[in-house]
Amino acid sequence: MYWNQCLKTHARLRKIIGALGFTHVDPSRIFCVRGYGSTSEAWARIWGLPTLWQQVLGTRPAYVVEIIEPEFSRLPPGEQDRVLIHELLHIPRTFSGAIRPHRSPTFRINRRTVERFYQRFIANSRKHAPQRRRLSHSR
Repeated sequence: MYWNQCLKTHARLRKIIGALGFTHVDPSRIFCVRGYGSTSEAWARIWGLPTLWQQVLGTRPAYVVEIIEPEFSRLPPGEQDRVLIHELLHIPRTFSGAIRPHRSPTFRINRRTVERFYQRFIANSRKHAPQRRRLSHSR
């Protein structure tokens, strides 16, 4: 296995974070990599930096979103956005370095939840998209 830092994915995550209003997520503490050679069937995964490591290393909470290639790139763009949203939903509101599980008493990360956030992302992206100016053609 090997990894390469992926600034393109990081820019995409920043856009999603902003459109969804995830104010608890610090994009400067999220790192994105593309992983190659994994036998995992996942398209992506998120890694947190546990509190013990933060204390020992003297650093703040951080997360790594790993895109698994070539599986992720085979997905259509909308599905890729859903996968990235899914990974962001694993970040708890405390942004502590911990990973939120798929199921808790108050929150579930499943297809329905991801789709709800995806639809919100699409709607907010349209609202904030630069408007094209129409040129009037006078004769």
